[in-house]
Amino acid sequence: MFRDLASMMILFLILASAATAAVVVDEGGTGNSTSIQDAINASENGDVIVVLNGTYFENLIVDKSIVLKGEDFPVIKGSGLSVPLITITSDNVTLDGFNISGSINGSFNFGSVVVLADGCKLLNSTISGSAGHGLCIRDSNDHMISGNLIIDNQYGGICFYSANSSQLIGNQVLRNGKWGIVLEGCEHDELVRNEVRENGEVGIELISSFSNDVVWNHIDLNQEDGVYFLESRNNAIIDNGVSDNGMSGVVLDRSLDNVLMKNIIHNSGEGGLLIVGFSDGTMITENILYNNGINGISIHESYFSTIDQNEIFDNEYNGISLRDNSSSVRICHNEIRGNKRYGFYLEDSNKNFAENNDVHDNLHGVIMVHSSDNILVDNEIHDNRFGFSLEFSDSVSISNNDVYNNSDDGVLIKSCDRSKVWGNHIRENGGDGVDVSGSENIEVSRNVIENNSKYGIQVLDYTTESLFIYNVVQHNGDGGMYIYEGEINRIISNIFEDNQNFNARDNGQNNKWSTNFYSDYLGVSSSDHGIGTEPHAILGRRDAVTFDIHPVAVKALLVQAQNITRLL
Repeated sequence: MFRDLASMMILFLILASAATAAVVVDEGGTGNSTSIQDAINASENGDVIVVLNGTYFENLIVDKSIVLKGEDFPVIKGSGLSVPLITITSDNVTLDGFNISGSINGSFNFGSVVVLADGCKLLNSTISGSAGHGLCIRDSNDHMISGNLIIDNQYGGICFYSANSSQLIGNQVLRNGKWGIVLEGCEHDELVRNEVRENGEVGIELISSFSNDVVWNHIDLNQEDGVYFLESRNNAIIDNGVSDNGMSGVVLDRSLDNVLMKNIIHNSGEGGLLIVGFSDGTMITENILYNNGINGISIHESYFSTIDQNEIFDNEYNGISLRDNSSSVRICHNEIRGNKRYGFYLEDSNKNFAENNDVHDNLHGVIMVHSSDNILVDNEIHDNRFGFSLEFSDSVSISNNDVYNNSDDGVLIKSCDRSKVWGNHIRENGGDGVDVSGSENIEVSRNVIENNSKYGIQVLDYTTESLFIYNVVQHNGDGGMYIYEGEINRIISNIFEDNQNFNARDNGQNNKWSTNFYSDYLGVSSSDHGIGTEPHAILGRRDAVTFDIHPVAVKALLVQAQNITRLL
């Protein structure tokens, strides 16, 4: 009666587990019916229909809560009607083990399989060759989609429209014409351990969808973006592998309060992670982003994001880029290395905060252009060309950073006003320790600036009304502090010690030097305050001479005063 022993065993197991006897469908006529639809029409809720291997030219409507179980992957090809191959209108239907192929309906509202009811299971089937979508689930809840191969459909592989609280687990979604998986207007869905690759546009797309989880998926080789969120909120993208997509790995567009955690995003044709269009409140943590065609992370016109504990390396442009008025972004505890241009780059972006990052072996370390009120604290910036480079950026604070072994300047400030460089260790850089050019009201204070190849501090291009106070400037290759062009600056209570060529030089006029220690000062102390008996002459070009009229002759007293000031 049965085709072979395997068939008998499958049916025995189904019969043993079913509440009612199974109906067998066989196109060859050995079962209870030769038509799947006839068997459905004759069934009752809770029935099991076993469909034996064969090709069935039917368009099915499943309007009973039944189990349809395919044995050895029977093929459903349809009768040539422009309707879905399978339409499920009853709750709690299970469809398991079919090959569903060749729907001719090219509508965006349909697919080979359309589900319009709740609580359905679609398992272990192949859905292919649809002129529209592969699987389309609409206006329903609580589905399980697992173990399916969904391939070579004209539009999307799996499309959810207002389908909520469902699970998509362990599916292969390959080579579909537009999307692999798309969710629109969906909430509380879980996309777990799916393989989504080689789709014509986007691997996984969420549109106006909320509180969904995208976890442990492989999202590769899609022609445009790996993951794209549009106007979607409170979603989580966790532990995914996203690689070799044609454009960006992950894009957030007008999407709020999403989490990206522990993903590996690499070899994207453009950016690794792109955040645009007021996509605020994004948490980006513990990701690895490398070998992407533009930036590792790009944020445009978005606010209140956190970039924390990521490893960002070997990207073709920048590790992190903030542009277009991105604001209130926290960049903390990241390792940013080996990027072909900048470690991180800020342009037209204000009020951002960077702390405890290790930025090294990039072309340049931290570059800031037309960006104000940013704070950079406790970072390690080393083995780049420039360490920090600021241009047309006002009210920036650079504090407590370790800036070393960069091949050019440690800190370069050009046409920036009201900024502070304080409490940093700036050492062993190939250019100047601190280079200030064309700026006003700069404060350089409490830094240790030592062993740089050129000057410890150089002042250029008519920098004015700036304060240099309580710095230790020592052992620098070309000199300690050189004011090449600048007026009305104050240089107070610094230590200039054992710099090559000179400790201090000033070409300008009206700069005030006072109570500094110079290791080449020849006077002696005249009081308990350590003030020298003679002014100290600071020479410049064209016979210019400026005097520190109260030089400190006893270094220990100045060190003590600096330490007391730091405590205060």
